[in-house]
Amino acid sequence: MQSRSLDLAVRCVEALKAVFGDRQDVLEGFRSRAREAAAQLYYSGLPYAVTYMAAKASKERVRGGKREWIRGSDLMEQALREADLKALFERWKKEELVEETAYELYGACIMRALRELAGLDVADFLALVNKLNSPEAQAIAGAAVSEFAEWLKRLAEAALP
Repeated sequence: MQSRSLDLAVRCVEALKAVFGDRQDVLEGFRSRAREAAAQLYYSGLPYAVTYMAAKASKERVRGGKREWIRGSDLMEQALREADLKALFERWKKEELVEETAYELYGACIMRALRELAGLDVADFLALVNKLNSPEAQAIAGAAVSEFAEWLKRLAEAALP
């Protein structure tokens, strides 16, 4: 039987390399996120880890002389809705929403895991966190996302600089 977690991890790394192959800083940032987040998921729990990633993905952007605040929760909601990671990453790159720390990219992969592997059908970030607050959802989603995060960590270590 084929591992759905591994399939999704491969899709994440392939999309990342296809879109950000020219940005070694972003690839290195993603690899760092993959390494630290697997442990964070285990020790802090899924609701905290998801909220932390969204918070770290928040950023200030200056466009046309105007400052605007980009909420990480908005980026995570886009990831929950967009099944095509490559298209999402391309849009974020074009809109200059990706930083070298790559929290938004790693968070997007986790959002896809919550949607595809844990079967959580929500499009609102706060509703997602609230849903994850139940012990039943934490147990089911936590197991699915932890397996995925381990695969993503190993693939990032093997395939990214």
